[in-house]
Amino acid sequence: MSRKTEAIERAALKIAGDKSSGAAQLAVLGLDLMAETCAAVSVNQTDNQAADPLPEILNMVRRIDGLRPSMAAPGNWALMFYAGFRERLKSEPISEPGGLGALGLEIADSMKARIASHAGRMAGAAGTILRDAERVITLSYSSSVEEALKTAAPEGCEIIVAESRPLLEGRRTVERLRGAGREARCVTDAEVGLFMREADALLIGADTICRDTAAVNKVGSLPAALAARRFGKPCAVISDTFKISGRLTAADVVLERGPGEEVWPGSGDICENVTFETIPGDLITCYVTEKGIIAHHLIREEAERWRRLWETARLNGE
Repeated sequence: MSRKTEAIERAALKIAGDKSSGAAQLAVLGLDLMAETCAAVSVNQTDNQAADPLPEILNMVRRIDGLRPSMAAPGNWALMFYAGFRERLKSEPISEPGGLGALGLEIADSMKARIASHAGRMAGAAGTILRDAERVITLSYSSSVEEALKTAAPEGCEIIVAESRPLLEGRRTVERLRGAGREARCVTDAEVGLFMREADALLIGADTICRDTAAVNKVGSLPAALAARRFGKPCAVISDTFKISGRLTAADVVLERGPGEEVWPGSGDICENVTFETIPGDLITCYVTEKGIIAHHLIREEAERWRRLWETARLNGE
């Protein structure tokens, strides 16, 4: 195994095993992995100029898509990388040594810039929901939620964050918000229903939005959404459209699990530790995306677009 191949394998294992980063961060790592794959293919082509690089690159797209089954974004961004790479090769054939690697790096950098821009655009869209809020509830950690609360919530708005056991990602959210001068408080997951009575909105992230409009997010999201429904509060999911799956429904999602030791050190064998769950679409008021606030029927349209893109890639790879 070459050094470059070893580096690719390490990068893939990092994405598969990273339980602290969100879907957007893992999508960035996936784009880096796509660029590394292009560089590896470029090296191989030195010995065989006639080799078609696309099948190997498409295989990496499929691999990235399967690394985190609860997250659609890494696979979707990798798919768009492949589509862009394929189109560039059609219009600008590359023959010089290292050319494929350079092109891969260029496309990856361009797409990472797009990912970075989405946070600000979603935060701008969230302003409609947060404009007059005096108290907002969220949970766990989402970079998109963090940016929206930092920039769109009114000054003086109290932000209640459920700590999100067992890894307590919510504490990170509280620390980052307080570091930005925001009034944020941490509560236990069991207190969400209690504090929802006086909240103006529930704002949560998503790792995937299914084609049936259900959202996949950290456990605790479903009880929070049910509490919001009970007390008549809007439940908004903030997610860019690259997290929409054209293939999965709530019934199809593979919900990731962690070791029982995270829940109860020393007694892990008697613990369950499912880390993600689905929130049915009928509990979600709206979706805050880089394209603005969109309703359920537009989620279905976006899902169909992604389904067609994946089907086209599958046919091209045969």
